[in-house]
Amino acid sequence: MLFASPDVRIGAFRCPLAHPEFQTAGPIEGFSVVFPRSAVWIQHSGGRPFVADPAVAAIYNLGQPYRRYRLSAEGDRADWFSVSAPMASSLVAEVAEATGDPGRPFPVAAGPVPAPLYYRQRLLFARVSSGRLRDPSAIEHEVTEVLREILRLAFTERGQDAVRASAKQRHVAERARAELAADPAGRLSVRQIADRVGVSPFHLCRLFRRHTGHTLHQYRLELRARLALERLETGDRSLSRVAHGIGFSSHSHFTAEFRQRLGLTPSGARRLLRWHGPERA
Repeated sequence: MLFASPDVRIGAFRCPLAHPEFQTAGPIEGFSVVFPRSAVWIQHSGGRPFVADPAVAAIYNLGQPYRRYRLSAEGDRADWFSVSAPMASSLVAEVAEATGDPGRPFPVAAGPVPAPLYYRQRLLFARVSSGRLRDPSAIEHEVTEVLREILRLAFTERGQDAVRASAKQRHVAERARAELAADPAGRLSVRQIADRVGVSPFHLCRLFRRHTGHTLHQYRLELRARLALERLETGDRSLSRVAHGIGFSSHSHFTAEFRQRLGLTPSGARRLLRWHGPERA
């Protein structure tokens, strides 16, 4: 737990694959939005499984039963924001019709996290964890802004998903997302992914874009941009080594793709994240 007020909490969650309760997880302790930093399969009770990766946040009501299935070798590594029941209901009311169930104000299980929003969340988390942001009202304001946008995107995604893909197509697309999320720096071809999920390359490309709004290649680049933030915050000082380590062919290619998605250069992001992150010797 990094921050707690009557309406907002911020914390970090880590669960290795070897943990005896990795799959069964445990009841959610708040109305929470979880931002994965590794990738896992999540299945809410009564819902269909989905891949929670750095491009997709998982959303939970208080006491939400769910199961977790392995995907990344890192296990489940995530940061989370949690709000009170009144705030959860208020946030939902701002972006969609209220559920009518005060005990379960979040009627969506997951929502997309665009790269700029992921960066905003990472920067906020770094500022709070480092102690550089301590004003409770400022923290609460920023958390509610991030969660409001996640919920807005989740409701929009739910409405689009209902008409653009069948349950079978969604399952195939999720399996393809799992292949990418398990190793964003990898170089599996479209044909290799299609073989693994049991469809033709043409069919996979078509339904993946319908389900996610991205091509397979674009989605891989989205994941790499988020992986880059991890490396920039805590890893190698050499941007070229960071670029090659996450699958880019060159420093210039890495910089161009990163800037396109986040609106700033890798060096600029590293400077901000490290300044707001833990004190360094």
